[in-house]
Amino acid sequence: MSIADALASTPVSSLDLSRFVSVEVDKSVAETVDAMRDAGRSCACIVDGSTLVGVFTQRDVLQRVIGRASTWDRPITEEMTASVRTMLDSQSAADGLAIMNDWWVRSVPVLDGESRFVGNLSFYTMIRTIGGMLASQINETSGQVTSEHGLAFVDFTGLNTSNPVMVRIDDTVETAAHHMKARGIGSVLVVDDHKQLVGVLSEFDLLMEIGCDRSDISKIAVKEVMTADPIVLSARSPIAEAIGKIIEHEFSHVPLVGESGRPVGVASFRDIATYVEASLAVLG
Repeated sequence: MSIADALASTPVSSLDLSRFVSVEVDKSVAETVDAMRDAGRSCACIVDGSTLVGVFTQRDVLQRVIGRASTWDRPITEEMTASVRTMLDSQSAADGLAIMNDWWVRSVPVLDGESRFVGNLSFYTMIRTIGGMLASQINETSGQVTSEHGLAFVDFTGLNTSNPVMVRIDDTVETAAHHMKARGIGSVLVVDDHKQLVGVLSEFDLLMEIGCDRSDISKIAVKEVMTADPIVLSARSPIAEAIGKIIEHEFSHVPLVGESGRPVGVASFRDIATYVEASLAVLG
């Protein structure tokens, strides 16, 4: 069975839907952010009993919380995303991947047949599912061109990956957050005076290291909160290797470096997911 067939025949209900934190509808923004940090989760599902009323993600933390102390005591219902794209637990993993790509989201809340909230399909669960299928299928092919071969042998020079947005190690968190907000991106690369990569600052770093604790981000240097010495891949690395790194280290962005060791791009879950869906549609 190909990966395309396996994804189409795998019900979402059989996957790990636990990668979220549940927050009751009467909580504040600060309480929600604290719950996300305590659980180490990038998505909070806001519920009223068994009814989903909205979501609040690490992107919302960047856009609405970081450096904006005026929002911290506000009800979460006033800052959450209320119009949420959901799916049913009877739908397939392929349906979940399509929703993530079509709606530009990294998680999809899951409901049962009676519209009760039962879990959240995360990008990490999706990529881990694809990685597991790839590992089991790549050795079963018989020399014909398939999507599995594409994932294992096509490198990132053939993908439309994001250009790196770089900040200097002594720049402020305010500067980095501005670049992330303005470009709608989830991370920036941190470089030294020689433009060598020394760290990554992501939305998740901002959630975990800043949250609702510090409001004056103009006085905090990027180097204080970044992830230092990040995992990197050569731009010539196969896509399957990036999938493996995401599964192993649980991050959503992988810096790509050229022969000089300098950053040349960023491979995101979005880039990989888009390629996977396109290749499965053509070759699967």
